[in-house]
Parts: sequence; structure tokens; C-alpha cells
Amino acid sequence: MTVVAQIQALATVESTTNKIDTLAVLDRQIKEMTATTKAIKDQIANELGEGKHRGEKYGVRVTIENRKGSIDLEALCAHFGITAEQAEQFRGATSAIIKVTPTA
Repeated sequence: MTVVAQIQALATVESTTNKIDTLAVLDRQIKEMTATTKAIKDQIANELGEGKHRGEKYGVRVTIENRKGSIDLEALCAHFGITAEQAEQFRGATSAIIKVTPTA
């Protein structure tokens, strides 16, 4: 993000007087920065590979991890003939989750 874009983004946030509008502006900026961050991380990993690398002021460590995928519970139950009701007996407690999602 360029300095001009940062100044414009900050001005946009500071000019909002409503918390909902501020949330929507910040949420959009976070999504843009997250996408930019991911692209830069991918470039660094692809260009430099594993290891420790230094910039002018900061450093990064690139590591490659192999993780196992998640278990397909429906396929597992079907394979062993377990019904949804039987599997439900082993589900943990339900907890409330509050989500606030900005919309246009």
C-alpha cells in the first residue's frame, strides 16, 4: 500500500462518525491488506525458499510444513455404518458465537 493510499484510508476512517461505517471501512482495508500480505508471503517463499532471510530492517523465516488433512466425518460414518444420531452422541457442547459482519 502506498503512502498516498494509507493517508486516504486513514482519512476515510477518521471522517466516519458512525461505528458501523467505521467498521465497514476498516473491514474492507483489512481484507485488502490480508490479500496483499498473502501475495507478498507467497512471492518471498517462491523466490527465496526455506530458511532465514533478511531485508534492510527486518527478517523472515520461511518454513514448509506438511499437515494432515481433516477427517471427512460423513465418509467415516458411512464406511462404518454409523448413523448421524449415533455420531451426535459424541459431539461436544454447543457454545454461542457472536458474529458482526459488515455489509454494503
